[in-house]
Amino acid sequence: MDKVCTDREFLSLKKHIYDATTLDCDQYKDTYLQRRFAVRMRATSTHDYNDYIRFLGSHPEEYDELMRDITINVTQFYRDEFVFKAVEEEILPLMIYDKVMKSRNTIKIWSAGCSSGEEPYSLAIIMRELLGDDIGNFHLTILGTDIDEGSIQTALTGSYLPRQVTNIPKPYLEKYFTFNGTNYQLTNEIMEMVDFKFLDLFKGSAGTNFDVIFCRNVVIYFTKEMQEKLYMNFYRALNDGGYFIMGNTESLVGEAAKAFVQVKARERIYQKRIAERGGNCSPQSK
Repeated sequence: MDKVCTDREFLSLKKHIYDATTLDCDQYKDTYLQRRFAVRMRATSTHDYNDYIRFLGSHPEEYDELMRDITINVTQFYRDEFVFKAVEEEILPLMIYDKVMKSRNTIKIWSAGCSSGEEPYSLAIIMRELLGDDIGNFHLTILGTDIDEGSIQTALTGSYLPRQVTNIPKPYLEKYFTFNGTNYQLTNEIMEMVDFKFLDLFKGSAGTNFDVIFCRNVVIYFTKEMQEKLYMNFYRALNDGGYFIMGNTESLVGEAAKAFVQVKARERIYQKRIAERGGNCSPQSK
């Protein structure tokens, strides 16, 4: 098959997917999409993009598998332990202290691209431990969003395989999970702390006034233009001085590189610059 024909068929497949699912493939890198398409083509024994389009037409259930492959986000509790150590021992205690000093009791945390819920539930456990008996004095919101509705449904069960909980500190595992012989089940206390929502990050909004936003190992699949757009959306969704935590293989690009101050380099933790009078920004680096 010549390259011109292949490129034309590739564009045709992307349009076909958008028409059927409204997923805009143009936000992803072509090389990433080509790899994901190849996985599904092997799984369906189709030979080229046109063949796969025909397969989609006669097997509509394949769209679910394709969406799952495109939006895949491998995750587990306390993924990247060094990140969660910094979050638990430095970032969140600092944020809570700042709230107390300013007599503010609203805390909002967003896990964007939360997959099957391990990250927001990890944050719920940490917040439960940090706030202790004072948790009732705060209006705490922890939101997990993802574009994969199947992942959201899994998150809502609060049930996880042993390999997904290996990084959880043993005291927390014993305190907040029960093992039924096959899976670890989260307690209702932690599950009720997290709200989940289906969200396409480029088409909808999770709201504003967040104190912390996690978006890790999600944007590496997007084009640089879409990455910058997403980072600036997060910037606008954060309170002044709010924290943004990204994946350890990701980097801020474009305007976003100037909009955030690096707090911890290895952990990829940044802070939104605080606007001063006249529109200038004051770094909050530590």
